[in-house]
Amino acid sequence: MTSQVQPRISRRRAIKWAGASSLGLTAAALISCTSNSSPAPGGGASKGGATAVVGNATGAQAVSGGTLKYTVPADVETLDRYKGSAPTGWSLPTYFVGSRLLRFDNGKGKPATGKIIPDLAKSFEQVDPTTILFHLDPAAKFDGRAPTNGRVVNAEDVVQSWKRYASEAAERTTMANSANKDASITEVVAVDDKTVRVKLAFADALVISQLAGVGGLWIQSAEGIAGKFDQTREMRGSGPWMLEDYRRSVGYTFKRNPAWHHGGAAKQPYLDAVNVAIIPERAQTEAQFRAKNVYANAVSQQNIPQFAQELKGTRVVTATPVQNGPLWGFSWADSQPWGDVRIRRALAMSVDRDTLANVIFDPKRFEPIGLKLDVFWNSPLGAGWGDYWLNPKSKDAGPSAAWLQHNVAESKKLMAAAGYSGAKTLDFDIVYPGVYYGLDWPTRAETIASMVQEAGFKVRQTSIDYTQFISGYWRGGAKFEGKNQKTAMQFPPGGAAASTALEWCISYFTAKGVSTAVADKFPDLEALVKKQRNVADFETQKQGLYEIQRYVMDNMIVMPVGPGTQAVDLTWDFLHGPGEIQGWPGGFPVQTEFHEYWMEKGAPS
Repeated sequence: MTSQVQPRISRRRAIKWAGASSLGLTAAALISCTSNSSPAPGGGASKGGATAVVGNATGAQAVSGGTLKYTVPADVETLDRYKGSAPTGWSLPTYFVGSRLLRFDNGKGKPATGKIIPDLAKSFEQVDPTTILFHLDPAAKFDGRAPTNGRVVNAEDVVQSWKRYASEAAERTTMANSANKDASITEVVAVDDKTVRVKLAFADALVISQLAGVGGLWIQSAEGIAGKFDQTREMRGSGPWMLEDYRRSVGYTFKRNPAWHHGGAAKQPYLDAVNVAIIPERAQTEAQFRAKNVYANAVSQQNIPQFAQELKGTRVVTATPVQNGPLWGFSWADSQPWGDVRIRRALAMSVDRDTLANVIFDPKRFEPIGLKLDVFWNSPLGAGWGDYWLNPKSKDAGPSAAWLQHNVAESKKLMAAAGYSGAKTLDFDIVYPGVYYGLDWPTRAETIASMVQEAGFKVRQTSIDYTQFISGYWRGGAKFEGKNQKTAMQFPPGGAAASTALEWCISYFTAKGVSTAVADKFPDLEALVKKQRNVADFETQKQGLYEIQRYVMDNMIVMPVGPGTQAVDLTWDFLHGPGEIQGWPGGFPVQTEFHEYWMEKGAPS
């Protein structure tokens, strides 16, 4: 069977793509999370003579030209995709400059569906249950600058990139069988200059979506891999943008790639350039936004309503919730007390998640401007996973969700039964990498720490360097100790650059998962996760993932600390893209989608 695209997945449903044999792909439908996030009748409220404009702009004709000015709070570790210790350590420049074999399509004016479309592979075919052939697009070319000189991407580039992935990528246990026997790809070989054969250890329903995911196989040039230029300092990709300038901890300048093979008649990217400033302080990003030196991703959610009312020419835009499920992860080292499920449940019940949402997002603040936001608890899956997300407040969650309900009295009883009562508190470090995962991360940690104190926990916030956090905590095998005391938990963002909800679960709930939160302590849970690997039927896999989430909540294997709302941002209204273009699996698109952004004529640049 030869496939060029995957059929569209309808809203509130998902369909499966299946080849001639048992290889298949299941992707989640987006839930109707945005149905309540539209403007109220009559539009936004006014303040100081300005009117808040709420709602995603649609229907306008894209035009070319202009420079988007954007901001991020932290720099990457490296420009080389295969040197980074986690996706946040390498992703931003790779998303701009790189290409994969396949990619997920964006939603235009509506949520993305999970549809897979070509990137470097113009088509692919399943020869047998464990063999896939990818046929490369002859129009795909690398950067026109030396040493790639605009040459065509070939099969050897894919093979060499796979070798780097399988031996060097922090995420290699996700797809490389040589790193993890539960991963399916055993080899990638060149059949000819334009054809690549991928061999699997077993028929795998997940592998196509993994190859399309942002955390998977990005294709580098053979020249870069051979060291003909320093890939930690320069980039020569085949994607929609070219890196023109990079200054560490300052910012990036990306120029449009006029030879991009998906530019088409529309000649995408529409923008001439994107300037990305690295600004770690929210007060600075907001000041730059007011001055029109930054056009999006700059204003804290709490301040969006005020800015929208004060600044004429801005627009409040929304998207589906993100797929991240922020969590506090336990350490399973022998020195830790977390082996007692009573303590884990008591901790979870001491967190008031709706109050946490009010502190972090303050949804009611948006109502005066005509925007109603919903609050979604993670289970631990985030609501961005659509129908695969088990709402802890729904009847489907069953009795396991009781441990997520705020109940300090019951929490104290559990702690007393575990030997903690009166003056005896359970003291521990909560370890996280400062503001790397968001400028509100310290506020989140402080708020939760304050909440759990009433039940007999005493938390010391411990901010450490990002690279130390990745190697010692998030990607450290779930056996760690604190910096100030032995007892500790970690606070990662609950993301995994995963392409499906099942891949997310594999990452966190298997012993060899790239972000394992279980170490080797929960073989029954790992069996539940692995059971879903070859399930292609949507309803069957959904129920399987529900079972996984109920198990995690009942045993409190990680403590979900979301919560989330619809994604919200404030942009200048001459910028089109945020809210109009929606990425998979949820939230505002990452930089892989910026080729569809555009600015009106006369916009500042």
